[in-house]
Amino acid sequence: MAKYRVLYAVIYVAAAVFALAYESKLSFFLFIGIAALPIVTLILLILSALLLKLEVTPETLYVGKMQDFVINIKVTNRFIIPATPMMITGTFHDSGGNVISGRRLVLNSNALRKSDYAFGGSIRYRGEYFLGVECAEIYDLLRIFRIKLKKIPMCNVIVTPRRIILDETNALCADDYDSSITNVSFIDSSSFVSVRKYADGDLMKHVHWKLSAKHEELMVKEMEQNLGSSAIIITDIHAVSEIDEENMRAADAAAEAALAITRRIISDGRSAVNIYRTHDNSSDILVAEKPEDYEQLLAVFAVLPVTETGKGAESLVTKAVDRVSGSEPVFIITPEIDEKAFSYIIGMIGSICGQIRLYLTAMRPTDALISAAKAANKASVVYIDPDDVSVSLRNDFSNQ
Repeated sequence: MAKYRVLYAVIYVAAAVFALAYESKLSFFLFIGIAALPIVTLILLILSALLLKLEVTPETLYVGKMQDFVINIKVTNRFIIPATPMMITGTFHDSGGNVISGRRLVLNSNALRKSDYAFGGSIRYRGEYFLGVECAEIYDLLRIFRIKLKKIPMCNVIVTPRRIILDETNALCADDYDSSITNVSFIDSSSFVSVRKYADGDLMKHVHWKLSAKHEELMVKEMEQNLGSSAIIITDIHAVSEIDEENMRAADAAAEAALAITRRIISDGRSAVNIYRTHDNSSDILVAEKPEDYEQLLAVFAVLPVTETGKGAESLVTKAVDRVSGSEPVFIITPEIDEKAFSYIIGMIGSICGQIRLYLTAMRPTDALISAAKAANKASVVYIDPDDVSVSLRNDFSNQ
């Protein structure tokens, strides 16, 4: 911009010298025209800014990790001259899953037209992201003046954890009655009261095939009650490193593991009591029994905060004590934990619950943790690979 001002100053001085040298009407009008030109372009620039409108709309408000989506920017120019060029600075995503702030782009908008621009890509980690235009500037025709537009639009997009579907392995929750009495799964019995349309995540063994054939779409059974005990899932997400990306990888893996286990338990007709920490550092509970509960939990876990170091899973266990009746398995999912904290958890709930499964998403089990689990007899410790949560869980369940 400075070079254009210097160029105009040179032209202005040249026109003044020319007018003084020739003292003609032509040279005088030439000088007046050059002198008045910046004023005219400034007035046009002000009018253009008043008649220019920017809108930012996301393709979707909720999107999964590494799923492509588009941010649309609409530029509406209601003035008789083009808004060219328009320099915007914003936060956008790219095809590699990165969120880039301070990205500078040049947009054009023809006179009395609407121009649409689409920015596509994906985002690597879960969370709430604010995308769009942070600053927009337009220039006059001489590029001497510029005006920053007001009411700069941004939009927020919620990136959800990956939806992991586990295989139909053995049930994760023990039945309340002796399994030796019957080997028939609760879903194979006739104790269901209604059917509904198939939803993403429902197991095929729950399909009511006769009604599906009649309605020409998949229908699944809804049970009258849960015949198996529920499970307690404690999800702790706290920082383990000074590097944000390492914390986000571990946190995402914890959220995805908790959601996958919840989904698997729901598919067996049981309930999963989820205990987690919210933004105000307090704990919350969500009982998931139906697919819509899973969807609600997915939205909640998308924005769970990564808390400061020192607030681990042991601080959430007290919430689980009142929920345990004696047979429920307890799943504890956390980036890391030491032997002392794990022993405290076992002491708190070990005598009043079923199995205790500890999943670590940032650290591998130490010898001290493994020893504490063996001493408790019904506890286990497993490392979850953040890059392949589903395989880690499937391997663990297949070994049970």
